[in-house]
Amino acid sequence: MPEISVIIPVYNVENYLEKCLDSVCNQSFRDIEIICVNDGSTDRSSDILMEYGQNDNRIKIIDQKNQGLGAARNNGLRHANAKYIYFLDSDDYLDITALEKLYSNVLSNNSDIVLFKFQTFDDNENVHNRSVEFKIDEIFGDIDYSNFTFTYSDVKKHVMNTAFSACLKIYKKDFLDSFDDFYFPENLSFEDILFHVKVMLRASRISFVNEFLYFYRSNPDSILNSTANAYDIFENIDLVEDFLRENSYYHELENEFIFFKIAQILLYRISKQPEDYFNRAREEFLKMSIKDETKMKKYALNGYNRVINSPTYSDYLSDYNKKKNKNSSSSKTLKLSNSFRFLKNLKK
Repeated sequence: MPEISVIIPVYNVENYLEKCLDSVCNQSFRDIEIICVNDGSTDRSSDILMEYGQNDNRIKIIDQKNQGLGAARNNGLRHANAKYIYFLDSDDYLDITALEKLYSNVLSNNSDIVLFKFQTFDDNENVHNRSVEFKIDEIFGDIDYSNFTFTYSDVKKHVMNTAFSACLKIYKKDFLDSFDDFYFPENLSFEDILFHVKVMLRASRISFVNEFLYFYRSNPDSILNSTANAYDIFENIDLVEDFLRENSYYHELENEFIFFKIAQILLYRISKQPEDYFNRAREEFLKMSIKDETKMKKYALNGYNRVINSPTYSDYLSDYNKKKNKNSSSSKTLKLSNSFRFLKNLKK
């Protein structure tokens, strides 16, 4: 039995797959199985998988008809034999020491899950830290994270308002097996969200590696960058709310959920059917009540108010563009003012 099962869903990523597989096959931690679920690829991805499989007997290839990311991950999870589970997206890659550091941490803390940080990069290899990453160190400070665990109640903002990706955690398989609903929604975009909320709330021991170990590709073809699937966010929000209510978490996390709902709806407001999306967003917002505005980030509160105070999509666009132009003008004025002040100081 290997120690870690690395599950990689693969669909038409011939331009990125080799870098992903190289980062896994060359990990400093060697005791792994690599489960590649070919989700009906029609490009050279299948050939690349076969080539790597011939050179590394740790690679297992599972072929399925195209069913989407959630179904591919679920299929990989059913075939996993290791003590720990790790999910990796096939257009991203890992730091070469990632699994070694995660394994060391999960053992020393006997954790159900381990969280860690990530960076984004583009095709020009420009790297940027993400603002939505796990900033556990900002809560607990500079401590020995190899000997420290916590639960969701210590990091409530990370339950619904942080990076949801399944790839930013390593999981104890016994923990996942202890619940019969730890699987990803299928035929639904943003399938990480509900899974993330469940594992965060149910884990009795969470730990953290304070390092950037995952490299997330800013891929314009990614679902996260697509407007076609925007409506799926409403279903994901409903699934999260149902889970919170059915498992008696809602009252405790109501403020966090309200912010999550507003922020997620605003995030995907530019859709292929913007007027219909706006009407649905406004309908959802009008049903809500914000009990404590002080716990709401300014951008979310402003966006929420702009939507509910705009009777039509045209009104919303007009108000949005007016404020956008005003902010742009203020920014230019500030820059000119700073430049003038700088020149005055030079003359002194």
